[in-house]
Amino acid sequence: KKQMDFFARQKVVPNWNNSLIQQQVALVLGVGGIGCSIARNLCRLGLLEVILVDYDVVAASNINRQVLYCSLDVGRRKIDAAVEGLQRDNITSKVTPVFCDAVKEWGRVVELARKATVVFNCIDYGEYFDYAVCSLCVQLSLPYVAASSYGHTAIAECYPMLGRPKQGPCWGCNNTPANKDILQKLVPSLILDYKEIQFLPKDTYMPTNSDVGSSILPCSLGAMLATGCWLNTLHGYSLPQWTTADYATFNISSYTVQSNTDCIICRNAPRYSKQTLEAYFGTSMVRLSPVEGEAVPYSDGCITDPVTDALTEVSRQRLWPLAHLGEEYAHCYVPAIPAADMSLQSQETAKLPNELHKPLLKTENGTVLAIRSGGRSSLLVTQDTIYRLKGCGNYLDADGFRYPYPGFPLKPVEGKEDGGVEVKGCCFKHTAITEQFMSEHVGMVLGVEGMVVGNRPRGMWKYSLPQEPLPKIEKWCGLFETLGERRLASHLLVGLELLLPLMFPDLVSSHDKVLTLFPHARTSCVEGVRSVQPTWSAWLSRDREQLLVDLCNVRLQEVRPSQCATPHTTHLTPSLLGEWCRASYAIRESLPLKEESRGCGSLMAALYWELGWEVGVVKRLMEESGINWGYFIDHNPFEPHCNCHPNNYIVLPPGEGKLLAPVDFDLAFRGERFFSPYTGQGDTELFHSWVHTEYEEMGRTLGGDQSNTGVQTATTLSQETTALVWGFRDTMVKGYSCSYNKGQNLHPLPDHLKVAMRALVTMALVLTANHTS
Repeated sequence: KKQMDFFARQKVVPNWNNSLIQQQVALVLGVGGIGCSIARNLCRLGLLEVILVDYDVVAASNINRQVLYCSLDVGRRKIDAAVEGLQRDNITSKVTPVFCDAVKEWGRVVELARKATVVFNCIDYGEYFDYAVCSLCVQLSLPYVAASSYGHTAIAECYPMLGRPKQGPCWGCNNTPANKDILQKLVPSLILDYKEIQFLPKDTYMPTNSDVGSSILPCSLGAMLATGCWLNTLHGYSLPQWTTADYATFNISSYTVQSNTDCIICRNAPRYSKQTLEAYFGTSMVRLSPVEGEAVPYSDGCITDPVTDALTEVSRQRLWPLAHLGEEYAHCYVPAIPAADMSLQSQETAKLPNELHKPLLKTENGTVLAIRSGGRSSLLVTQDTIYRLKGCGNYLDADGFRYPYPGFPLKPVEGKEDGGVEVKGCCFKHTAITEQFMSEHVGMVLGVEGMVVGNRPRGMWKYSLPQEPLPKIEKWCGLFETLGERRLASHLLVGLELLLPLMFPDLVSSHDKVLTLFPHARTSCVEGVRSVQPTWSAWLSRDREQLLVDLCNVRLQEVRPSQCATPHTTHLTPSLLGEWCRASYAIRESLPLKEESRGCGSLMAALYWELGWEVGVVKRLMEESGINWGYFIDHNPFEPHCNCHPNNYIVLPPGEGKLLAPVDFDLAFRGERFFSPYTGQGDTELFHSWVHTEYEEMGRTLGGDQSNTGVQTATTLSQETTALVWGFRDTMVKGYSCSYNKGQNLHPLPDHLKVAMRALVTMALVLTANHTS
């Protein structure tokens, strides 16, 4: 049996991903006329698991339309008879029967839904129960599918619940039961907590099958429509949410449900769906525990920035070890920003959100789950907001070494021969204060051209952990509302490079074709092998403008990445694989590019140009406002610190406007606060020199140089793909240079390509979802 391919015909259905189908777990609520046919369809499709929930028994009046039962089953529990009835239809699926009253045992339904990837609501209890199931699906980011039959008519509904749930539509947008008090109890933020929902009234005014009749025809038709609608939305096809079919007249009608701004479910839905969280924020989890400390909220005016000799001197003292704190601190260093400190003022009226009242620290067995962010941070996900906890204890260092839980370990300072060490895993008072203030300040600077910062300040924690090493050094954690986590270098650019062979198969199969894209001065031949000078190397040349190519000016043959499984997608979770399929389908109308898009060269080139353009806008606005992102010499005289690199850009989720937003301003400073670490005095010439060096450093790292530890990535590409990468990196760097120098945007993105470009970003992030920054 294992040698037989039962799905050979299914695998060749156009634009279907059989691997995606076989990873699905369906929760079927109710095994009646509709539920029986849906269960049979799902087993024939080969789902991973089909969970059947019912507490009724088979009646004689069921036999004409409930296809899993026969006359011998009358009086038996439906789930028992259904499992036996599916034996001839089930090919590979695990069938799990659950004898359960969904209203009286709602807690069991919630637990089963947590295992599922789709919910089929086939229980005929009433609209309040349907409302509860829809709210459950919204909270868990599960497609809500329902079907019903009346006389000659079948009705099917499907709401994918993807992307941004607050924008809808959901079942509740189209159906609003009258009792608002009951509806308020069924909002997504509460629906998971109920053990039973017997407070729901059962419909008594709607016609039943005993009133209008039913047969196998509308039941089978409704089940087929519901299953088909779900399958199509699973693969990204945009279909109407409501479909009715009358087999007596052969009339089929459908319409798209519009989002309802008054919908209580949508208004109380999570900000992001599970799929968006996994693609744009990450999949690696950490645990946090409450610890002792102080919570300090951020508000307007709580941080002041007068430049005084005293504040400058406090900052200057950090250029040397902290020997003034005691003998054990004689070789200990903390970040030394070459700028006067800022002052923190108490704000008695300011408050932190409830989730942030108590300091949290990474621990091995903590009770609070969060998404891992880099080495020392994490993301706390709430219903409406995702908070970045920057400095809540180390997890891993850049080499993958796991630190002991909990705490702030000591590491040697590079370039120091005196045995110098520094505390890792936390922020410090001066860096935490700096980042709160500068994040808001940079946000105002960028707003003039529609850009945003990725972290919005909310406050700080001051830890009180006397058992930690070097307790006189205060350990702080910065608190922000964050808009994303996936980084430009480690995730988006790596993912795009993995996409190149899928989208440009003709080019990557011919090295000679790729070489023709570059000027002769960019190519070389060593031992008979021709190669292309890397983008970062060309950027360092005096002739950079002549050496760098712009692939937006070259018409490239581009194909849509397949919705089917590829070697890069075999490791994906069902939700991420679904994102891949939907994104692939979203760009179906855009590739190959139409005549009106000829100025873009290719969708990929247009994306690289746009990324470079946004990075250039940020760098120009910050420089014009006299802001240094964090380029300076501190304790390591051989390697300047540089925060101006691509991994300090997060990729914004859909709906946030732009593609990128800058983050990490803990070491940023303005020109009026700057002092030279060499002389201790203000030095305008040195300040502007370092600020311009940031521009050069960003161009170099955008061009693929990995000498900055903040952008080190590891991907293995073929020689042909590597050469093509340099062409697209060239395009990005030229866009960066053009916007920085206030040039005209040579390749503005047409509106009709924006959906496709966002889909391409999503596909790249899906491929790198398991990469850590």
